[in-house]
Amino acid sequence: MKKRLYYIDAIKVFALILVFVCHFTRSLEKNGVGYLCKVLPDQICNLYIGSFGVSLFFIASGASLMYVYGDKLEVKTYLKKRFWGIYPMFWLGFMLATGISFFRNQGLNLDIPKWKILFSLVGFDGNALWWGANFYQLGEWFLSVIICLYLLFPLLRKCVKRKPCVTMAAAILILICCMIWFRSKLPIECLVFSRVPEFLFGMIFMEYIKKVRLWQFGIGILGLILTTFISLSNINVMIQTVVVGISAFLFLAFLAQKAEHWRGVKKISLLGGKYCYAFFLTHHYMTEWLTERFSGRVFGRTEVYLLFIICFIAVLVVTGLLYRMNVAVVGFLREKSE
Repeated sequence: MKKRLYYIDAIKVFALILVFVCHFTRSLEKNGVGYLCKVLPDQICNLYIGSFGVSLFFIASGASLMYVYGDKLEVKTYLKKRFWGIYPMFWLGFMLATGISFFRNQGLNLDIPKWKILFSLVGFDGNALWWGANFYQLGEWFLSVIICLYLLFPLLRKCVKRKPCVTMAAAILILICCMIWFRSKLPIECLVFSRVPEFLFGMIFMEYIKKVRLWQFGIGILGLILTTFISLSNINVMIQTVVVGISAFLFLAFLAQKAEHWRGVKKISLLGGKYCYAFFLTHHYMTEWLTERFSGRVFGRTEVYLLFIICFIAVLVVTGLLYRMNVAVVGFLREKSE
C-alpha cells in the first residue's frame, strides 16, 4: 500500500475553503443580505476566489489519481471505483436536498420537463442549467467536469507515460482553440476541454516531479506576483486561471511538503481527504438555506464572521451525516450485489 501524500489532501482542503468562502458571499447576495465586509476578497491574484480554489482542486485531483494509478491501471476496476465513489453519495444528497426543497418551496416546479431528471441522474444538471431550468439541487458545474476528467484519465495517463511534453502541448493547443472559437451560453471555465491542462499538470507533476524544489517554489512565487499586478484575464480568463493555478500549486505544495509531517497538518489532511467530496456536495445548498432567513438585513463585520462560522460548522455536521449515510447505503448495495 502506497504512503499517503498528506500535502495533496492539504491543498484540496485549502481549495475547498476558498470555494466555500466565495459561495458564502454569493449566498448572502442571492438572499438579499447586505454586508459591510467580506470574509475574503472576491479576487486573489486578479482571479475570482472560487476559480482559484477550483483550479487548485483540478491540479491536485490529477496528481492524486496519477499517484494511485501511476504504476498500474485496470480500466474496468478504475471505472467501477470511480462510480461507487461519486454517484451513490451524489444521488443520496440529491434526494435529500430535493425533499428539503419540496417543503422550502411548498412544492415542485411542475413547468420543468420530466425528462430533464436525466441530467441529475448523470450529475450534469449543474452545467445543463445554462440551457434552462432542470432539477438541479447540488454538485454545480464542477461535478460534470470532474466526472469527464475522470473518464479521460486512463487515456491521459497513457499519453503522460509515453510523451508528456507532446501531451501537454496538445492540451494547451486545444485550450487555445477553445479560447478563440468556443462561443456558447456555457462559460469557457465550465468546459471540460479548457480544464484538461490543469488536470494534466497535476498528473505530470506526480509522475516526473513529485517534490517541489526551491527553484520551482520560486517560479510559483514569481507567477503569483506577476498575476497580482498583471491581469491576463483581459486576454482570456483561462490564461489567468491556468497561470495562477499552477503557480499557486507549486507554492503551496512546497510549503505543505515541508509541513506534512506535523500532526495538525496530518489530521486535517486525513479528514479533508475523507470528507472533501461530501463537503463539496453539501456546502452550497446549506449556505443558501441558512442565509436566506436573514434577507433584508445588513450585517457588520462581527455578524458576517459569526454567520460564516455557523454556516461552516453546520456544513461540517451535514457533511459527516451524508458521509455516514453513504457508507451504510454503499455497504448494503455492495453486499446485495455480491
